Amino acid sequence: MFRRLGGVTALVAGLALTPLTSGSAHAAPSGSESGSLRTAAATCAYTPSTLVLGADPRSVKFAVPDAADWRVRIPDLAVDSRPGFQVKHFEPKDYKNSDAGLHQVAISRDGESCAAKFRLLRPSMLTLVVVHNHPYRYIGGQLVRTNYGTGAARSPMPGARVAIQYLTKDGWVTAKYFTTNKKGIFIGKLKAPRRTWRAMLERTSTTAASVSHSAKTEQEYKDTAQ
Repeated sequence: MFRRLGGVTALVAGLALTPLTSGSAHAAPSGSESGSLRTAAATCAYTPSTLVLGADPRSVKFAVPDAADWRVRIPDLAVDSRPGFQVKHFEPKDYKNSDAGLHQVAISRDGESCAAKFRLLRPSMLTLVVVHNHPYRYIGGQLVRTNYGTGAARSPMPGARVAIQYLTKDGWVTAKYFTTNKKGIFIGKLKAPRRTWRAMLERTSTTAASVSHSAKTEQEYKDTAQ
């Protein structure tokens, strides 16, 4: 059956790489990822502990709550913030894709020091299409993410686990997981009634979460192969 549905695969492969939903709305966790070096973990609290950096520069204002004298340093990312100099301008062209992920943070707070973590994330974008060929629904799309440096603006994200979800009266339910190929494309079939579908990528260690548009309508595919 799948061999005969070449048109379905071509349809998915030809999807436009339009960012339907930015991962930044889903990526920032609450609280900070921190540990203690010489002081209690609470004294290592600072903001922000996560940044989703896309193709556009971002200005970030670091802060250490309830501290009169403080300093936040992230050597890997050339961050050295303190009162009066707490704004850091992040330029995507200054980084490599390998810079996404966790970085060590050194915090000085009122004469004491502790260590924490900072996470830099690349945005991700999902497209989705649903094709009905009775009795199956073929669901597919493509996952891409923003590049740093001076190369291509986006590139496919291979080997990612994408959740295929449908809407119920109680919210979204995961029906199946598909894995993207080397071109970032995922496609599979489900034997399911007509529903509202979406694709979702959970946050990874280097990439922000994202959700596709909701597929409320379907494209009927007629298999004309002999």
